[in-house]
Amino acid sequence: MPLIPAAAPPERKEVSMERATLLSVKDLRTRFHIPEGTVYAVNGISYELHQGETLAVVGESGCGKSVSMMSILGLIPTPPGEIASGSAIYRDRDLLKLSESDLEDVRGREIAMIFQDPMTALNPVLTIGRQLSETLRKHMGMDQRKADERSAQLLEGVGIPDAAQRLSDYPHQFSGGMRQRAMIAMALSCVPSVLIADEPTTALDVTIQAQILRLFGELQEKRKMAILQITHDLSVVASVANRIYVMYAGIVVEMGSVGQIFHEPCHPYTMGLLESLPGRRERGQELATIPGAVPDPTRKPPGCPFHPRCPYVQDSCHSQFPEMCTFASSHLARCPIIYAKRKAYSA
Repeated sequence: MPLIPAAAPPERKEVSMERATLLSVKDLRTRFHIPEGTVYAVNGISYELHQGETLAVVGESGCGKSVSMMSILGLIPTPPGEIASGSAIYRDRDLLKLSESDLEDVRGREIAMIFQDPMTALNPVLTIGRQLSETLRKHMGMDQRKADERSAQLLEGVGIPDAAQRLSDYPHQFSGGMRQRAMIAMALSCVPSVLIADEPTTALDVTIQAQILRLFGELQEKRKMAILQITHDLSVVASVANRIYVMYAGIVVEMGSVGQIFHEPCHPYTMGLLESLPGRRERGQELATIPGAVPDPTRKPPGCPFHPRCPYVQDSCHSQFPEMCTFASSHLARCPIIYAKRKAYSA
């Protein structure tokens, strides 16, 4: 497996870190206490989200991406969930310490989330129009007529034809892709400062996917909205993100700009993700895979959580938890082995 992949996508212009920090998360740890034991879902992640930037959080299913975002919005059921430690500062307030009523004022209006599964996120017994207009009436103070007009505009904006007529439909009357677009319209309805998008385009065809990503970009440009995009697919965020955080087993293993992550990945897990992308191998060759499986979240392995699957594993990886190593400005990764190789190569 090469240390530096040959191909890389065009990089978005980096957002200046002088812009206001909208959200600052420190040492977030989330647990689930179940009969089989304690699930260590999120194990001390930290990040900052700045005004007008897109931060992509990448990793395979079960790595803690969605749980970390739901934690900061107070959407983790307690019990069995528990936020063991951490803070999430938004506009000088710690979201983890707000009351439910205060969080309700933040959710939707200031921080909106597009959920991965629209069938469970939408209420099956309420019409699409009712669910859209409720958000507008609650947070924007619109009367029913204005809320209905705005709801139709939002549905039209995400590519749903005959939008005004479809307001009276129920979720089961929409296809999977249309339900996802309705969820996106609902999240964008109050023009939030922060949009958390959990696999927002997974169920959409390529044309609608491009349309939605373009809509995100337009809103971001006009409103300086910050976007946290959660995905398992690096290729989706290649042209829309400013920075990428790579998660594995509940921790951040690498962070950097799009160019840094694609040109010079510094963690073996990131390298494996990139090598598995279509187009990385010659025609007729099998796609690369990462051997093994993610660790059991109820049994935290000692040392580096990736060591059972790592091609660069050494004895120290079995017992020592890796600290972040600085490879370049704003480019960090939890791999002292690769760090030492790079230092020796450049010496």
